[in-house]
Amino acid sequence: MTALSARETAIPDRILSGSAEQLVPRGSQDLVLQLWRPTSTSVVVHIAGELDTNTAPGLYELLAPRLSSTIETLVLDLSGLRFMGVAGLEMVAHVRQRADHRAMRVWIVDGPPCVERALRAAGWSGTIPTYATLAAAVAELTPACEGPVRVVS
Repeated sequence: MTALSARETAIPDRILSGSAEQLVPRGSQDLVLQLWRPTSTSVVVHIAGELDTNTAPGLYELLAPRLSSTIETLVLDLSGLRFMGVAGLEMVAHVRQRADHRAMRVWIVDGPPCVERALRAAGWSGTIPTYATLAAAVAELTPACEGPVRVVS
């Protein structure tokens, strides 16, 4: 995998098994996504850039098909965000609500202070599974029978 765009820094954690799909939400140059499946029942979405009023609708549009799929766990890797506004929190809340209706788990990789502050302000600290790194979240996803997924920093 390569850097997401000239405006972004490299992703801190990369999953090397399986293929990743890079997406730029319609009408947004401030948000870039990478999607991949570390297991047959999970999807990781790495989100980099700014999650705000301008970018949240495009992100939700790309997440909607995953919320209607057969996956059991959706990992939102927010570690690449430079900014997370109220619209980003509302989008995450909507994702969680749709996932709850389908008995799908939503995990968050938080990382930067802007994400931690936003989650704390929303009162979600301790109520939604969060991970400090993508490697920690993926390690919990990968049962021994599927074999290890290599994650490097």
